[in-house]
Amino acid sequence: IQIYEDDWLYKQDIVKSMILEKLNKTLNKIYARKCEIKEISDNKLVKEFLEQNHIKGFIGSKIKMGLYYNSDLVSLMIFGNRKIVMDKKNKGEYELLRYCNKLNTNVVGGATRLFKYFITSYNPSEIVAYADRSFSQGKLYETLGFEFINKTKPNYYYIIDRVRKHRFNFRKDILIKEGFDSNKTEHEIMLERKFYRIYDSGNLKFSLKF
Repeated sequence: IQIYEDDWLYKQDIVKSMILEKLNKTLNKIYARKCEIKEISDNKLVKEFLEQNHIKGFIGSKIKMGLYYNSDLVSLMIFGNRKIVMDKKNKGEYELLRYCNKLNTNVVGGATRLFKYFITSYNPSEIVAYADRSFSQGKLYETLGFEFINKTKPNYYYIIDRVRKHRFNFRKDILIKEGFDSNKTEHEIMLERKFYRIYDSGNLKFSLKF
């Protein structure tokens, strides 16, 4: 497991919960069969749940579903259209964007139950998913029936105010608009500003076709 400094500083509760889960030491156990499945339209609720319980936080999604135990949201799975999908021919292709349980809670069978509900309700032609190699070997996706495709190259971030910022916000075209030298590369400009790169461990890509 690779733990980044900003996660330890600002998301320590999530990191500790993840470590306990890896060690099979999670304190609370709930069985998915005792929960109620609900589709969720409240983006505020989804954002709060992801920010509080998922190491990568919130991401926008098209389809959101959760397991409720005694009216309390304890497990969440969200999907979006595949990023490469631009034409109607690829209709039915989705990406599993996030899955997580409430902090320090093991929802036994939660992922399987939510995933089966999604397949039955939305009839996908293909679902892709990515496991972050910093903390995952992708075993969840193998359990759900996915096939391993490949390993992606490590991605990089910039460290600004002790927090990792995604490189997308510092593309060369954006930097040029801000007045920086167009003859220099993105990396050269950022180094001159004393903003340094940090690399992650890449991802494992999985796919499930129907």
